[in-house]
Amino acid sequence: MNKRKWLGLMIFVLAITMLAACTNKNLSSGDQTTTDSTDQHTGQDQNGNQQGDSNDTGDTDSTKPNEGGSNNGSSGSNDKPDAAKQQQSITVFKTDDELMELKEEKVTITFGNMEEKIQAALKALQTDGDQTYALWKKIEFKSSKLNDNGMLTIDVHVPDNGHLGAGGESFAIEALTKTLFQFDEVKSIDLLVDGQATESLMGHVTLEHPFMRP
Repeated sequence: MNKRKWLGLMIFVLAITMLAACTNKNLSSGDQTTTDSTDQHTGQDQNGNQQGDSNDTGDTDSTKPNEGGSNNGSSGSNDKPDAAKQQQSITVFKTDDELMELKEEKVTITFGNMEEKIQAALKALQTDGDQTYALWKKIEFKSSKLNDNGMLTIDVHVPDNGHLGAGGESFAIEALTKTLFQFDEVKSIDLLVDGQATESLMGHVTLEHPFMRP
């Protein structure tokens, strides 16, 4: 009878031990499954972030061609040519070093309109040639304006060192009128001194207001 009790007790203890071992094994397997699942989700998040970063980099790079295109367009607008310029060969009248006579000199001027054409001619009158002397070299052209009737009004300032003798003053006026009357648009010339219609340019020769084309 006692043997049966002890045998039954041992079987019961053995059963309890095996049940406890199975329970621990199941719990351990469940923890591992949970850990693997967590790691898998973490890996997916990391991959997702990396993919997102890659997409962001792609967006940034895609703007570069647009920026380049915009710059190219701007550069193209700045490269637009100016208004077409014209060139014309004219005769400019100057004198010799001793102011003995008027001399002709061929000059090519560049201009975009009639105002620039006149200014170019006046500048040529102030420039010495290789063997000629500019009678208007020291005289300041303050302004010039051509009206609809073809009258060209020129305002000048004559400094003290720009005065010439009677012969030089006469040559200067003749050089100015002959040079500018080459232009068909100029019908008359009114020469002012510091804005005033004076009797003389330098005190020797009477000025006409205006000089008419011959």
